Amino acid sequence: MLIQISLRAPNGQSRIQIDDQSTLKDLIEIITKKTGLKGFSLKYGYPPKDLDITPSALEESIQNMKLRGETIVVVPLETRPSSPVSQPAPKSPSRQPETFAPKSVEPDETSVEWPERGGHLILRVMPDDNSCLFTAFGGAMKIDNPSRRLRDEVANYILDHPVEYNKAILGDPPLVYTNRMRQMDTWGGAIELSVLSKIYGVEIASIDVKTLRVDRFGEGNPNRVILVYSGIHYDRIAFCIDLSLPVEWDVTQWSSEDNEVIEKARGLCQRLQSMHYYTDTTDFVICCEECNWIGQGAKDAQKHMNETKHASFKEMSIQ
Repeated sequence: MLIQISLRAPNGQSRIQIDDQSTLKDLIEIITKKTGLKGFSLKYGYPPKDLDITPSALEESIQNMKLRGETIVVVPLETRPSSPVSQPAPKSPSRQPETFAPKSVEPDETSVEWPERGGHLILRVMPDDNSCLFTAFGGAMKIDNPSRRLRDEVANYILDHPVEYNKAILGDPPLVYTNRMRQMDTWGGAIELSVLSKIYGVEIASIDVKTLRVDRFGEGNPNRVILVYSGIHYDRIAFCIDLSLPVEWDVTQWSSEDNEVIEKARGLCQRLQSMHYYTDTTDFVICCEECNWIGQGAKDAQKHMNETKHASFKEMSIQ
């Protein structure tokens, strides 16, 4: 009986048919012919896992492998770009690939009713512009056009506190780190949240969608803002009386003693988690839009960017 398997490879997506009595060796021959690749590894399922294609597994029957309807991702072992690169780019550990997009989410799934307080808790989704952390926090603090201002404030604070923020903490000399952070294509993270909590005297609670863990920066401050972290992107939590009201009417700060709002926000994040509104940066499959290289996880993306200077990536959907 013929079964269908979806194939994702650098030369595009296709669908192949193979008899379920065939062997893994037969499947590999079809993939080799289809992709033109001489060496590759294969991943399937979600989260992606390696398909054993070692010599001892080649006689395994396709029927026993239960691959009907699966999507197989072909990862070339040869990862050079299609055009030669004369010299690797200098290592830049904190610069991030530029075009990972946040997961999409349906508008009616971004809020939960809160009748006890007469309104709704809502996820305000930030633009995918590499400044989502600064935009999310700045909006919560009612700062207009916050990205440029907050980047400079964070950089200046780090330079003014060299003992607290030294090379051991930053991973680079403070001047190198801050020069990079001033660039609009550099992502912010835990260090920036720590600094912003000190500059503005506010607790920042960051909820991780994948684990529902709450990381708190600036504990002990009287007021709190809540951000949502989905692996490669930050959004913010707000309260509104009516969903039709503009964002200017949002409530975005609460007493740091208000634990009910944290639990309500975690409930919203649990809904997002069930929709897989997060990216696991350790195992997501990515494709370079400049040379069709395929890799897995943020470390692979960083390595490829350092080697090729390519910075345009997309996450490949495994369905």
